[in-house]
Amino acid sequence: MRRMALFGTVMALVLTLAVAVPVFGAPPAGIPPEHASQGHHRAPLLATGTTLTISGSGTAYKIGNRTITESATMSLTATVVKSSPGRAMLNFTGGTLTIGSDTYTVVSGHGVINHAHKMILHIVVKNSASDTFRLILHGDHAKPSSSTAFNVDFQMPQSKLAHLWFLKFPGATVTPK
Repeated sequence: MRRMALFGTVMALVLTLAVAVPVFGAPPAGIPPEHASQGHHRAPLLATGTTLTISGSGTAYKIGNRTITESATMSLTATVVKSSPGRAMLNFTGGTLTIGSDTYTVVSGHGVINHAHKMILHIVVKNSASDTFRLILHGDHAKPSSSTAFNVDFQMPQSKLAHLWFLKFPGATVTPK
């Protein structure tokens, strides 16, 4: 009977160690990646606080009659207010849009840059008579960077000065500061 009790106690100890040792004996960090890029954390698209200048030249097409065109230029300033690996959110702090001889000044605005290489901007602008208009810019971009300039192609009809002009800015430049 004593042998049976001793055998049972030894077996219980062996089974307890068989379960506990693999759980508590495992290295806490796991297997390190071979390269830093293989880690689980991707860097944000753009650094929060980065100031971006978006500038370019293109063409404005009259809504309702695209045969009427004007030259267009823009210079917009935005700040990255929030950033993650999948997107960056922008607030517009200034800038101008010129179509023909008419100049529109940025009042306010916001935008999103995402990992799918899309940039969508919604900006309120005003003309010299202080009338406000909605400027919508929808573009495809190269990989964004907080340290080097990258290009964006703003396409029509998604890009527009609402109710007035479709806008096309191929190869607009985004310059971080």
